[in-house]
Amino acid sequence: MNDQRNNRRQAGDVGPTPRRQAGDGGPATHGKARYSGSAPHGQAHYRTTSREHAKRATTSKKVSERGSRQYYTPNATYGKPGQVGRIDYSRENPRYKGVKRRRRQNRAPVVIASALVAALVVGGTVMWNTRPVDIKLNGRDARARIGATLVDAQRDNDLSVRPGNYVSVSGKVLREGEGTPLSARVDGSDLSAADVEKYRIKGGETIEISDGKDRVEEYTATETRTQPKLRMDGDGTALAYVSQWGREGVTERRTGKETGETADVVTQETQDCIVYLRNVSPDDDRKVVALTFDDGPSTYTQRYLDILSSAGAKATFFCLGQMIDKYPDLAKAIVDQGSQIASHTYAHQRLSKLDAETLQSEHGESFQRIRDAAGVSTTVFRPPYGEYNESCWLRSAGLASVSVLWTQDSRDWARPGADEIVTNSLVNIKPGSIVLMHDGGGDRDQDLEALPKIIKALKDQGFEFVTIDELMQSDSTIPKDIATGNATIPDDAVWPTEIGD
Repeated sequence: MNDQRNNRRQAGDVGPTPRRQAGDGGPATHGKARYSGSAPHGQAHYRTTSREHAKRATTSKKVSERGSRQYYTPNATYGKPGQVGRIDYSRENPRYKGVKRRRRQNRAPVVIASALVAALVVGGTVMWNTRPVDIKLNGRDARARIGATLVDAQRDNDLSVRPGNYVSVSGKVLREGEGTPLSARVDGSDLSAADVEKYRIKGGETIEISDGKDRVEEYTATETRTQPKLRMDGDGTALAYVSQWGREGVTERRTGKETGETADVVTQETQDCIVYLRNVSPDDDRKVVALTFDDGPSTYTQRYLDILSSAGAKATFFCLGQMIDKYPDLAKAIVDQGSQIASHTYAHQRLSKLDAETLQSEHGESFQRIRDAAGVSTTVFRPPYGEYNESCWLRSAGLASVSVLWTQDSRDWARPGADEIVTNSLVNIKPGSIVLMHDGGGDRDQDLEALPKIIKALKDQGFEFVTIDELMQSDSTIPKDIATGNATIPDDAVWPTEIGD
């Protein structure tokens, strides 16, 4: 029996796998190599099934047909003796003999070159960002590092300044030299203490550096506000306008947390409201004159507009709100012709006799009617009867910005005849003059006859006809916001409640 088995092994035929005997070393498997428990300790013998044997035989046949290169060697040796389970990749292994191995590349030069480039880039950036630049410092040419602080610029240019002190709320010096290090003005703008610390030199700027400011101890404060007053100024008669809007004054009563001292400190000066009286004086003595018509719109308005258009002239119509209610289309026609529409109040009342509420209504209603009918906004008005004193301004609540009277009174209201109206309109006329005529309020046939003559006479003298807004704009001493004809009280201003000295 044993001889038969040995013969089979030599022939390459292992034969059928015997049944599992006790002590075979593990459970039976299907189609897998089986471990023989009878092998000496430390050695592994595997027996294969007939199916596996056939498969291996087939594989060996294919290998033989392809050539000497083997893809599977059942008896291959892995590693050197004593290196069980470790694959041998050395040149002594016949399987790898003659195979060229890739030479490992030395990456050190690349790394070094990259590091040098990075160092050059960083160094160049630092040098560029700290390069010296030209500045004008305290009136002289100087150099400073770009990005440097103002303290750096002061120190590098040997400027001597003294820091401010740490003081109490009343100004007593508590500790010397603990205020701001310096004060600065850059390109004409003063910097706050915080801005002085944050500012960095850019190059090309003009810098003025001076002694530092005192730093005040921490404190608590209560605030008192002072209201502005209304004051009149100037000596003209034709115009009265707001030359300065009123602003509240603010005073703080401060109590020092460290010293307990108290002090009153004005943090915002009171600014009175000033109404200025002036006759228009055009720049360069420009020959401009303003024709004006009161009390419209009326049945005469369109005929006035036609005369003006045919002569290439324009005028200003001071209209009543109640008449705009009656002739809204004519209010729009005034603007369409190129003339200006302004207020003559709503109902032609004597404003000096009205209380504050009624006076404000006269202004507000008339301005609103103009906006609604003509589509324009204005705060220019002519007071009925030419009466509008300091008290009226005080009660107006700042609704109007300009009061317009006249320099030439045609006296057309007396109906003296067309020629007399012409004479009265032209006597002593000069650049900046304002001619008073009427649109509504009665028979205006004499005005219609006189108007073409007045226009011709003034044109012959070289005068140009402008609106009231344009007349104010010809005089550069009149504030620009007022000269627009639509100035309103600013958000940070307040209207006065009493008349000043």
